[in-house]
Amino acid sequence: MSRLIDFRKLAYVARFELAEALRSRLVVVVLALYGAGAALGAYIFSAMLTTAENTARDALGSTFSAHGVPDDLVREHALPRAIAFFVDDAALQKELLDVEPLAIFYGFMALNLVAGIVLLTSGSAHANEIATGGTRFVLTRIDRLSWALGKLAGHAALLLVGLFVGALATAVVAWLGAGIDAASAVWLARASFRAWVYGVAYLGIFSCVALVVRSPSRTRSFSVALLFLLWIGRALCGSSLVAAQVPWITHLVWVFPAQYELALWSPRWLESLAAMGALLTIAAGAFALGYASFRRGDA
Repeated sequence: MSRLIDFRKLAYVARFELAEALRSRLVVVVLALYGAGAALGAYIFSAMLTTAENTARDALGSTFSAHGVPDDLVREHALPRAIAFFVDDAALQKELLDVEPLAIFYGFMALNLVAGIVLLTSGSAHANEIATGGTRFVLTRIDRLSWALGKLAGHAALLLVGLFVGALATAVVAWLGAGIDAASAVWLARASFRAWVYGVAYLGIFSCVALVVRSPSRTRSFSVALLFLLWIGRALCGSSLVAAQVPWITHLVWVFPAQYELALWSPRWLESLAAMGALLTIAAGAFALGYASFRRGDA
């Protein structure tokens, strides 16, 4: 493998790509989407929880004595029911009940929004340089595989930075409110890393489109369409109604990144590591398809 990839040059491309993103307007977009977005979302979520709890306390206070109203209506009553509605895994339910609600909010928000954010910030990274002809100069000093992988690695690093910025912003909002304990801070870091693995799967898919299509505008259009097709395809493959008509289609559900969402949060490490491995395999497979097309075409 070392004969095929020059890891020194790959690392150079990745560092340059990350540094270029941090010097350009892209860092403003990343900080706005991840940092400001997470902070605003966390604040709104916290305000809604506080309002709902105060409203419920006032309603109960008119019926029961003040001593009969629970101190924490959200954590003791509403939160367990909400978690049980979205999560079937009993072990995961138990773990989430020990976590600050804002941390849970950020974890699931990051997981559900990361695909769209990756598309917006990094989806056409390869196509941008190919379209301008910049790759023709770069490839006189570096092989195609190292260049393509280096750009992928650079944007994967940018994604990781953005997710941790969002986690930090959420932690600050929680700290300014009711406070945040060490367990919730650790859970925020874990949630960021697992959302990063999930995002890398989509980064590999969008990089495949960019390497095949090679036009930034068409890459964005095809990637948006593909993103919706992935969501719709997973829903159809996982549908019991469709499975009743086409039984074999249920086996295709494992090729969709969304199939591994809940498994990523599992407290059982074997299950979560298997989900991470599957997502990274999807990323690698998609990138390999895109690179196969890029290798045969003109730069």
